[in-house]
Amino acid sequence: MEAEQTLQDIKDGFALSSRTNFKPSLANDINDIYYLIQNAQNSLTLAAQGHEERNDAEKVAALDETYKQFVHLEHKLNLQKKAFTTLKQRIETGEKITDPIAYYDNLNQILDAESPDDATRIISDPKYQSFKQHLWNINHPDEMMPSLVANDNDDDDIVMGPTKISLKCPITMSWLEEPVTSAKCKHTYSKKAIFTLFPSMSHMITCPIPGCNKPLTRNDLMDDSLMADRVARAKEREAAADTTEFFDV
Repeated sequence: MEAEQTLQDIKDGFALSSRTNFKPSLANDINDIYYLIQNAQNSLTLAAQGHEERNDAEKVAALDETYKQFVHLEHKLNLQKKAFTTLKQRIETGEKITDPIAYYDNLNQILDAESPDDATRIISDPKYQSFKQHLWNINHPDEMMPSLVANDNDDDDIVMGPTKISLKCPITMSWLEEPVTSAKCKHTYSKKAIFTLFPSMSHMITCPIPGCNKPLTRNDLMDDSLMADRVARAKEREAAADTTEFFDV
């Protein structure tokens, strides 16, 4: 209920209408709404993870739908921000606009018409994909999440097994610690292990994975929170399995 109230509050708060005054603070107001949306999405992710751990599929599905609404809301906000920015630029360049509200509404409608359909846009949204990935990691920490995009391949009889993901550092061969992923080749390493390979802060090295010759700098290595989540959950499952084996003896 709290998420639904937050969603409605944000919807009520940012929609421009004929009563809207174009004021210098509007851009700041929009940024504040982005912040509210981000906080709501983070809260939804945490709540959905808790229900996924308890196998409460009904509540997970409800939170999933609410998250989709926030993705849609953010898309609408992006359109409004783009339309507002375009309107502002045209006014500043001297274009004669007698009715800025009507002009803005028309721009917004054009941008909306040019956007992909809701379903396609939502499943392609990076934040929604991250939300689904966090839920997937709970029960499948070492497996690749299936694509959210429907496969049009007619070979329905072919069933592919899950793709396993290594949660071990390719340098230390131990659990990944503070995983970082290369923006160049997408390989993941323990932060301390890969950073020790750089002779200096500005030095460039070659990816240590056999067969990969991508050049890397420290700036190419990004903290990977999703991989860290995978590792943490895999460790929990391993510890739980060890405990079960101990009591079964």
